Amino acid sequence: MSDVNQITAAGAVVWRRNANDEVEIALIHRKKYDDWSIPKGKIEGEESLIACAYRETMEETGFEVRFGPIIGSISYSVGNVPKTVTYWSAKFLSERGSPNPGEVDQVRWMTISEAQTFLVRDLDKKVIEDFLEIDLDTKPLILLRHAKAIERSDWAGEDTDRPLSSLGERQSRRLLSNLQPYAIEEMHSSSAVRCYETITPMARSMKIDFFFTDSLSEEVFTRDKERSIKYIHRLLVNDYPVLACSHNPILPEVISSFVNKFGIEVTDIKLEPGDAWVAHHIDREVVSVEYLPAPKV
Repeated sequence: MSDVNQITAAGAVVWRRNANDEVEIALIHRKKYDDWSIPKGKIEGEESLIACAYRETMEETGFEVRFGPIIGSISYSVGNVPKTVTYWSAKFLSERGSPNPGEVDQVRWMTISEAQTFLVRDLDKKVIEDFLEIDLDTKPLILLRHAKAIERSDWAGEDTDRPLSSLGERQSRRLLSNLQPYAIEEMHSSSAVRCYETITPMARSMKIDFFFTDSLSEEVFTRDKERSIKYIHRLLVNDYPVLACSHNPILPEVISSFVNKFGIEVTDIKLEPGDAWVAHHIDREVVSVEYLPAPKV
């Protein structure tokens, strides 16, 4: 959240391929400053960085997009106040509406060389240079740990039937803002109630069917670790965004298997309830993994 001592913002480099298979990016013309810029804006309230980036991108372009790998952050000062802007890559999907007329009067597709000519700030040009270093044609596989459940010590029934706590229910309702940018088309869930309850609000809002499987449950993982890992590896075959909701013992093992098989680097962060890893893959190969913290509630 932005405050008087720090401005926090986020945005996205929106891209597509033209008829000649060249990458084009969409720049916005800002009426207030009479300049061309990458879509971005400041965080509102308790929203996450990725939720801010998605909202601002849609507001300033009118485009429906699918987020890909994160590009990185830039920092500079506005007056005497430091400002940090984090950018994602975002593939153009369709024209959903119109840009906010109070802020943007033009949206223009440009080749990379054209965009570098129109951009006047060196830091914006650096964002485009960094954008060119990432794999654009990846698809996301989101590995989500279920939201906060009732403590085991407070539950007398079967562990598989243990539901979300009141905090977990709030987390589940906020997950949509974090994960909608990835344009998920399919969801897979552990058969445990806490996983079902985590993804149900999001699945209903996005009108997505989901699959339940014991293969992603802790009980099966305890008996047959490879069954759980192989189930998620098979999801890499899909050429569209997929989410898998499971448990903390399973997901770190899956990430370790990605590291061993594909040679990627992953920050060693334990998943708390509602956290996720986003594995970006292409041709069944994971090329990068990002940590996505749970939404604030």
